[in-house]
Amino acid sequence: MSEDIQSSLKQVMRVYPQGVTVVTAEGPDGPRGLTVSSFASVSLAPPLVLFCVAKSTSQHDFFCSAPAFAVNFLADDQKTISDRFAGRTTARVRFQGVKHSKGVTGSPIIAGVRAAIECRPWRLFDAGDHSIVVAEVLGASVASPRRPLVYYGQQYTTTERGDSPAPPSDIVW
Repeated sequence: MSEDIQSSLKQVMRVYPQGVTVVTAEGPDGPRGLTVSSFASVSLAPPLVLFCVAKSTSQHDFFCSAPAFAVNFLADDQKTISDRFAGRTTARVRFQGVKHSKGVTGSPIIAGVRAAIECRPWRLFDAGDHSIVVAEVLGASVASPRRPLVYYGQQYTTTERGDSPAPPSDIVW
């Protein structure tokens, strides 16, 4: 892919708001976590979700082979959690000082998240410089009505919750 296309794709994706999640799993040396913005629901029957993991991350192989994991949906006051699990610290110390509990799969559920989905791997796909992990949902729960943490325009933000949504901008009155 040419650098022009890569640059254009980055610019376009910056105008697309993305929810922020941290995927967690229990490893032989303790819990592990990774901030993931490429997360999506795939199917209801069977219940499937996906997330993408960069091949360049030190945690790629761990998350592509974990027997179970949880997807933690961060709340708007959890920016430091996102930064911590985005690689600004080593994988082994990311959970230091982070309150969490174990879910039904044994995967860590971070305290204060808006929601969590627990999964097991279903399929793994090679996708250029990333791997796509498709997972079967084993459990899902909403924990808090707080606003979501959103990444947009290279910064964290959240959503505005109004009583009546604004009309689409393409409607002429």
